[in-house]
Amino acid sequence: MGDKLYNLVTNDDASVNLSKGISDDASKHVPENFGRQVLATVASKTGDQLTKPGLILTWLLTALGAPAITIGLLVPVREAGSLLPQILFANVMNRFELRKYFWVAGSVFQGLAIVGIAFAALQLTGAALGWTTVGLLAVFSLSRAMCSISSKDLLGKTIPKTRRGRLGGLASSFSGWIAVLVGISFALNRAEELPLPVFTGMLFTAGLLWFVGAGFMSRVHELPQTTPSKGNPLGDLLSSFRLLKEDRIFLRFCIARGLLASTILSMPFYVVLAHEATGGRIKSLGLLMIAGSLATAISGVVWGRLSDTSSRRTLAIAGCSAGVIGCLTAAVSYLQIGETEAAFVYGALFFLIGLSHTGIRNGRKTYLVDHATQENRAQLVAVSNTLMGIVLLISGTFGLLAEALGTQAVILVFALFGIAGGITASLLPETIED
Repeated sequence: MGDKLYNLVTNDDASVNLSKGISDDASKHVPENFGRQVLATVASKTGDQLTKPGLILTWLLTALGAPAITIGLLVPVREAGSLLPQILFANVMNRFELRKYFWVAGSVFQGLAIVGIAFAALQLTGAALGWTTVGLLAVFSLSRAMCSISSKDLLGKTIPKTRRGRLGGLASSFSGWIAVLVGISFALNRAEELPLPVFTGMLFTAGLLWFVGAGFMSRVHELPQTTPSKGNPLGDLLSSFRLLKEDRIFLRFCIARGLLASTILSMPFYVVLAHEATGGRIKSLGLLMIAGSLATAISGVVWGRLSDTSSRRTLAIAGCSAGVIGCLTAAVSYLQIGETEAAFVYGALFFLIGLSHTGIRNGRKTYLVDHATQENRAQLVAVSNTLMGIVLLISGTFGLLAEALGTQAVILVFALFGIAGGITASLLPETIED
């Protein structure tokens, strides 16, 4: 199946050089490894779509009477918790010759955590459910950190340059189309509130998908790392940050990535504007889900191909586009339009910002993997993600800005950050030589 999927996506023949950025031995297994990693990533990304803290878990806790403090912790715990521990995980992982089993273990624990949340929703309510969910989500986030750091290392070891971007793009597109179908079911539902079994069923399905993904990733053919690190993980923790001083290109990339994080941080505020303009109807929520998922599904492969040509250009285009869309959204929010029209207007804007966000995600992953070497890839990914975790934690203060100056002001600030990030990315050097 892996070979067929690879041939369907790339149309490569025997004359194509598949050893660009990987060893000659690893190049012999590219087709099957490509397919297996696509399937594993599709499974995990679809699980993500079915368990979004800002949508699915938030609704679940709200409907079952969980306190507001637990609901407010969902997104920070999920995002920052999966990024901050990655330096430690990277230094531990580098002590082992094979890295795929870190992804397998992380995927299994993610599935168990989500299944645990589903069981909790069937048995608990109120504060007990809220704090149980937050605790299980912390386990989920730590497991996700393990998958994040190992997946990029595996990608760099098993998939050549010019093929990495489309792997991520293809997986994003597949999972996006699945989420579109879920959004359609929301939009067409006539009930004021969807029944609890629908959402717990989604959680159980997501948990199963992470188990399936672990199975596919366990079959990836990975060559043993020839020089595993034997150092002390805690001792290596601070030394990893020296890479920011030693590698100026990496430092500039981290600055660009930090600025471009404004895109994903702005998206909840788009939802706030849409909620206010449409009266909080479930159908409008369905339209937003469709718009965001459709943007990922349509653009994933396109951004992936562009990233394989120039990930620097991908970041620049996506970042500047996000800034322009943010400015447009802030302006539109001052117009007086009906609730029905507003649902479609904000759906369209959410679709456009989703296009930009997909491009930023694909471009920055591809750029970092291509820029890194086999020896420092795990450390570069870990440092970059740790810095992003800090940025995400600090970004929580923008909620205070929204209360003081309004949601539009926050979106406008994030839009300017996006433009600055796009310009910064455009000044990075290319990672692929002609």
